[in-house]
Amino acid sequence: MENPEETTQEEGKNRSFVILVAVLGGLLVLGIGAFVAWALLIAPSIRQDVESQNEAIFATNTAIAIAAAATETAAVTPTPTDTPVPTDTPPPTATPTSRPTTNTPESETPGPTATLSLATPETNGEENAAAVPDTGIGLMGGVALAIGLAFILILVRRLRKTA
Repeated sequence: MENPEETTQEEGKNRSFVILVAVLGGLLVLGIGAFVAWALLIAPSIRQDVESQNEAIFATNTAIAIAAAATETAAVTPTPTDTPVPTDTPPPTATPTSRPTTNTPESETPGPTATLSLATPETNGEENAAAVPDTGIGLMGGVALAIGLAFILILVRRLRKTA
């Protein structure tokens, strides 16, 4: 035969579980309802705003292209100008020049100097564009999150067994 105290404790745990499941189910229904309301009421107006903005940008780009084409045709048409007649200029004469001498003592002449060169790899923009950007949590962050979640899981299971 079963002890009546144990059955009331189990019914209490079951009741709280059923209440928790009902609350989570209600939250799920509310979330689905909010998504449907957004999809039917808000999303069409957002889509219409984006389309009108795209049309305005297209009209602006068309006007700029027409203005650029008009400017290009105006710049291409040559205008007649008076060209002066070339004059005779005498050919240049070779005049020897001497290099100025400097009196520098031998002790002050600089010797070879050591230079520090930092080697940097040459990259162009195309290689950098193809690289994956360094965003997100990364490998170490993912491992830390996994360990943290496993710790929380173990902690909750132990607390549940002791309660």
